[in-house]
Amino acid sequence: MEMTANEKRKSLKAMMLEPVCRLAPSCNDGIQARLVEWLGFPLVHISGSGQHRSQGFADAGLLTLTEMINKAREIAEAVNLPVVSDAETGYGNAVNVYRAVKEFERAGVAAIHIEDQMTPKRAGHEGFDVGLVSRQEFVAKIKAAVDARRDENLVIIARSEAKDSLQERLERTRACIEAGADAAWVSARTEEEMIAYAKLGKPLVGVPPRAVMPVQRWGELGGRVGCIPTVLQVAMLHAMRQCLEELRKNGTEAAYFKNTPGIEETRKWYASLGNAELKELEKKYGY
Repeated sequence: MEMTANEKRKSLKAMMLEPVCRLAPSCNDGIQARLVEWLGFPLVHISGSGQHRSQGFADAGLLTLTEMINKAREIAEAVNLPVVSDAETGYGNAVNVYRAVKEFERAGVAAIHIEDQMTPKRAGHEGFDVGLVSRQEFVAKIKAAVDARRDENLVIIARSEAKDSLQERLERTRACIEAGADAAWVSARTEEEMIAYAKLGKPLVGVPPRAVMPVQRWGELGGRVGCIPTVLQVAMLHAMRQCLEELRKNGTEAAYFKNTPGIEETRKWYASLGNAELKELEKKYGY
C-alpha cells in the first residue's frame, strides 16, 4: 500500500528511535531511487553534491531551490520509502529557509538537513575554503525551519560544518537542538567523537566513515541514518564508461552485456518499471 508523506515521516521517526543504523544510498533521480527500493534499502538520500554533479557542476551552491525541489519531488514520488534530502544552506537567510522548508515539505520528503555554511556554499571535503555563518544566524535558520513546517513529523536535521573544531561543531549543534532541531548531523571519524555527539541526546545522521569504522559499530555509537553519497553515481558512470568503450571500439555493446554477471536480471527489472502500476490502473478504470 502506498504511504502518504505523513506516514513516511512517521516511519522515519520510528526508525530513528531504534538502536540500529539504517543505510540511505544517495540517489540523483527516480530510477536510482526505485533501484534502491527494489534491493531492499529502507531509506533514500538526496545529496546536494550529487545533484550538482548530475548536471555537470562543481558542488558550489550553483543549483537553485526550484531545481532541488523538482528533484526531491521526483524522487519522493518514485518510491514508497522515506526520503532524506539535503537542503544545503537553506538557500539564503532565515527567511529563505522558511520558504525552502515549505517547498521541501510539499515535495513529500521525510527529512531535510540544513547546514551552517555561508551562501553560496563550498565543498570543504574537496579542498575548497568553507565560510560559516555566525552561530546566532544558524540557530535562527533552524528556528525558521521548525516554524515553517506544517507537519511536525518532518524531521529537521542540524548540520554544522565547523571542520576545525569538534567543540564548535558540538556547541553549534546543541544550540540548534535547543531551537527545535529533531536530529544532529554527525561529522565524526573516531569512536570518541561519536560518543561526544551521542551525548547531545538526539538521533544522529551522517556519512558513516566506513574505511575506519564498520557501519554496525557506527550504529552502536548512536548513528541512526547512514547516508551513502557518490557510490551509486560512480558505479553507474563506470559501468556506462565500460559499455561505451565497448561500443566505440567494436560498434556493438554485445560483449559488455555478455560478460557482465547479473545484467540480464537488471535489464528485465528496467523493462518492467511501472508496468504493474499501469496494469492495475487500467483494470480499475476499465481499459
